[in-house]
Amino acid sequence: MRKLSAAVAACLLLLLAGCAVMPDFIGPTITHDSHVTQHFGANQTNYGSETAGVSALWLRGHVFAEITEGATLGPRWKNAAGSGYGEMLGPRESFSATFGYLFKVPRG
Repeated sequence: MRKLSAAVAACLLLLLAGCAVMPDFIGPTITHDSHVTQHFGANQTNYGSETAGVSALWLRGHVFAEITEGATLGPRWKNAAGSGYGEMLGPRESFSATFGYLFKVPRG
């Protein structure tokens, strides 16, 4: 229910910001989420999470909004605290929303 509420809130925010419902860009995504300390140093771990999904991107000037729906590719695990996939607790389904501002990089 929480993810549904987040998705509805993201859609309302996009509509109120003047974005059309149809995104400017859409495409497949592959992501890896982890901590940089998991890959370097003395205490390396294997607690990453890979996700395959589809992203929709709205771009208005330098402001952007991106939502992604996907599935975690990691194996299922189970312990006393619950179960999950990859580094995520809960079902394989994954939702992500990103809002930001893009700065133009001057070129020589």
